[in-house]
Amino acid sequence: MFDPTVGTPTQADFGAFTPIVRTIAAESVRFGRPVYLFNGDSHIYNADHPLAAGSSWLAFYGAGAASNLTRVTVDGSANATKDWLKVTIDPADPAVLHWQRIPFTGM
Repeated sequence: MFDPTVGTPTQADFGAFTPIVRTIAAESVRFGRPVYLFNGDSHIYNADHPLAAGSSWLAFYGAGAASNLTRVTVDGSANATKDWLKVTIDPADPAVLHWQRIPFTGM
C-alpha cells in the first residue's frame, strides 16, 4: 500500500487499500503514541513515515496525516539473503521499538 518503488501509483493497483489506509491513519492519530507497521510486500528494506505531512500517499488515499506512524518493510523474496531485522522493545523509551539489520553472518 506504500510501495517505495512506485513513483506514480494508480487506483487500479493501489486503490483497494484506501479504506484500510484511512483507518490506519485515523487510528494512529487517535492513539497518539508511536505506531509501527511492519510489512514485507515490496521486498526491499525501507523505513519511513508514509503518512507524515507532505507525503504524496495522503492525497492519493485521501487520508489525514499521521506523523506517529512508522512503516518498516523487511527484505523479502530474493532480497532476503543478507540480513534479518532485530526488533527490541523498551517500554521505558518513548519510541518503544528499535530495530537494526543484522547480517546473517553475525548470528
